[in-house]
Amino acid sequence: MDKTDIKNLSKAELGIALESLGAEAYRLKQVFRWLYKAGVRSFDEMTDLSDELRHKLKGRFYITHPVMLDSRRSASDGTTKYLLKLEDASTIETVFLPERDRATICLSTQVGCKFACSFCASAPFGFVRNLKASEILDEVLFVRSKNPAKPLTNLVFMGIGEPFDNYDNVMKAVKLFNDPDAFHIGARKITISTCGIIPGISKLEREGLQVELSISLHSADDDIRSKLVPINKKYRVKELMRACNEYIKNTGRVITFEYILIKGANASAADAMKLVKLVKGMKCKVNTIAYNKIRIKGYTEPSPAEVKAFLKILRDNGINAIHRKSRGEDIDAGCGQLRISRL
Repeated sequence: MDKTDIKNLSKAELGIALESLGAEAYRLKQVFRWLYKAGVRSFDEMTDLSDELRHKLKGRFYITHPVMLDSRRSASDGTTKYLLKLEDASTIETVFLPERDRATICLSTQVGCKFACSFCASAPFGFVRNLKASEILDEVLFVRSKNPAKPLTNLVFMGIGEPFDNYDNVMKAVKLFNDPDAFHIGARKITISTCGIIPGISKLEREGLQVELSISLHSADDDIRSKLVPINKKYRVKELMRACNEYIKNTGRVITFEYILIKGANASAADAMKLVKLVKGMKCKVNTIAYNKIRIKGYTEPSPAEVKAFLKILRDNGINAIHRKSRGEDIDAGCGQLRISRL
């Protein structure tokens, strides 16, 4: 019988599996504690389980863990990017962002990406496969093990891949991240970012989770957005806003619109006014960030004065807008800079 990746099981699924092995109900919390709080790599480390149960677990399951191929730490802000090899030798990048009062991990959800956003470094490499739930969980377990002195506070699904294109595995991971017996990370400390997959937004709306939803908007103009975010050709701005308004109405949650400012593309005063007209009156906030240089793209970031002028227009018109400082740009760990990498 082929063994099962144990971290791919939901809490309910693992409970059923343990019951089938003859284990008492309370063993579920013990196994969860070993897997997700202690982060063990073998069943032999689960020392409060009987030898018999450990033997049964080894016969039915296995425990995954990625292999670090490389890591790079920013000299300016301490951001660290990890290159991880998975079971099938595929690679992903995961980023740890420590700050004075918080510590965030930026998670990848796919090996590669099929959505080809024109400002993104991973776009030219195409899509390989979805990450399993266990591989998403392993990103956090790995980074946490490398940074034990800095307790983890936040997770953002903003790395390689589109989370809503891998919806089921992402949701399984999110629920384990939130589970008090596993990682116990507050739902409001978990942000899922999408390029605008409307069915995914609608499905999340029905989950009953208080996670944060972030939309990679980048333009209020259909023609411009279609060049920057090609999925806009399928889900136009008007449709996307309709889905966002439904989400806000039915969940009561605030949506964040992410907006990468690119000189000559979407950062003019006219672009700012189009954005104002699009989101004014919505329960939302706008996060702007200057474009992070990617050599193969040919885009450039706006000047500080242009950024300031763009923000002023938003704020003068009542839009809750902030400018987010890019982190880890010197190690290609900033927004849009992650890619499928090999040494």
